[in-house]
Amino acid sequence: MRASYESCLNAIARLSAYATSKPILITEVNERQDILAADDLIDFCIHARRLIENMGSKNLLYQATMETSDAKVPLSVGQIIGYLIHHDLLMIFRCGVRFKMFKKWLEGETGDAFFTKVKSEMHQLPYSEPITPHVLFQSDRSDGMRLINLVTFLQIFSEKILLEILKSNHWLQDDLFKDLDMTEDDARKLLTRIR
Repeated sequence: MRASYESCLNAIARLSAYATSKPILITEVNERQDILAADDLIDFCIHARRLIENMGSKNLLYQATMETSDAKVPLSVGQIIGYLIHHDLLMIFRCGVRFKMFKKWLEGETGDAFFTKVKSEMHQLPYSEPITPHVLFQSDRSDGMRLINLVTFLQIFSEKILLEILKSNHWLQDDLFKDLDMTEDDARKLLTRIR
């Protein structure tokens, strides 16, 4: 359980840093950041679900809901986590230009009409207008493509689920070796012998 908790915290911290940072104007760096953020998001979802299920608090995942950015019905955090784990499509947008282009594509425009609408955006720098990251995903279980605000998703999980888990499981925050006079290396050796 502690490993799931620690992995969940690591992923939230990394995703929060990504979500609040301003993109660097080097396309290769931004693309790598987007790839790493998608990997962190999947890691977060796997460890978060594992943590909640091991704590016997699965109901928290389905009680916490959030509005989506796609004008469809709200989703529970549990649904979102499941869809993200089993995704067929996963994209993160944090560039306003690319996001505008994507929204125009969603409006159903194709061919010349599409290029006429996005012509001005195409001549801008790829990350000229940073936005709060949005996650586009689809799974065989979802009702088509869904779009959520990444920051809102992390806030709802942290405030409505993680805090509830911590309230009833204080030991997750405790340093198990604080009362022992040993180094971290000695603690690892001790744990290895216990197995």
